[in-house]
Amino acid sequence: MRKTFFRYVSSLYWGPFVFGLGVFLALILFGTAFDKLAVFTGKDAGAGLFLSYIGLQTPYFAVRVMPMATLLASLFALGGLMARGEWKAGLAGGYRPAQMLAPLLACALGVSVLHLAAQELLMPPAFMRSQELYYEDLRGYDDWRRLVREDVSFSVGGGVFLTARLFDGAAGRMEKVSADIYAAGELSGDISAESAVWDPELGRWVFHGALMTEYLPSGPAVSRRETHISGITLAPGNMVMDKLVPEGTSMRGLFLRIRRLRLIGAPSAEEETVLLGKLAAPLANPVMALLGAAVVLLLGSQGRLFNLGLAIGSGFLLWAAMMFGQSAGQVEILGPFTAAFGPLLFFLALGLWGLRRARAL
Repeated sequence: MRKTFFRYVSSLYWGPFVFGLGVFLALILFGTAFDKLAVFTGKDAGAGLFLSYIGLQTPYFAVRVMPMATLLASLFALGGLMARGEWKAGLAGGYRPAQMLAPLLACALGVSVLHLAAQELLMPPAFMRSQELYYEDLRGYDDWRRLVREDVSFSVGGGVFLTARLFDGAAGRMEKVSADIYAAGELSGDISAESAVWDPELGRWVFHGALMTEYLPSGPAVSRRETHISGITLAPGNMVMDKLVPEGTSMRGLFLRIRRLRLIGAPSAEEETVLLGKLAAPLANPVMALLGAAVVLLLGSQGRLFNLGLAIGSGFLLWAAMMFGQSAGQVEILGPFTAAFGPLLFFLALGLWGLRRARAL
């Protein structure tokens, strides 16, 4: 009997969820298409390029609207139970409110798994390809990820500190580069070179036009070499980081990026905030399901238009709060955990408070 009830309540969830996901996704895609259409037509881009861009943006927007669809599904499913008197019948039959809400929460957790899979597997490659279409194919801006940097300084490990007038991570090349070499906390030598090129076969940086100085007890010893194979084995991709694109980076990519940043002694607060934000995002679905249940139990079934409006409004507020928290964490106003989970915990507390008021807990 309980399994039958569980399946019945669950069946009331998925129809509204798919409907809400489709409606919210269509609204956002229409707005995006309208916003970008002038740019594409102004560059005389074909319809194929424009449609490819919109299609590649779809996984990103689908992930964003899943919590809104979850809230809508919870409002519709639970509202239907109350409108048909099935909620009261269930209570009279011995079910506790928490037992009757369990199927909705289980469905929301299922959406969390779907959310996580889309966020990690579909969204990053699709979003990055859409950005390549927009910036490279449409606008002709090849370095939109800032792989070329000027006047950079960083540690490469092993007591070596590099500075370069120009760093081109894509080409694996540095111009006007110098390396300060430290041993036991003291400067033991330095290399100044016109250029340095990464040799993938050797797995080392090769300096060209190098002026080498070794600091000996008897004084500095200076030598010049046209080509010098250095002991620096840190690859260009692990040196200066390209522009972080949160939507185009998976949690695994963020974890590896944080490790590289720590290796070169660079700050990683932005990456840590984004990583925790990606962990928190799928959990927005069960939080919104609890919030929807609290609203229905406190206010009763208010009709489809009210539910639709509430889902849009609440989903937008949660999204805005999470984006604000992420921005605050990236500039280190808030700690990474507070920035990522703070908005979610606030909405969770709001939903639990509502359920307690409705005596469902």
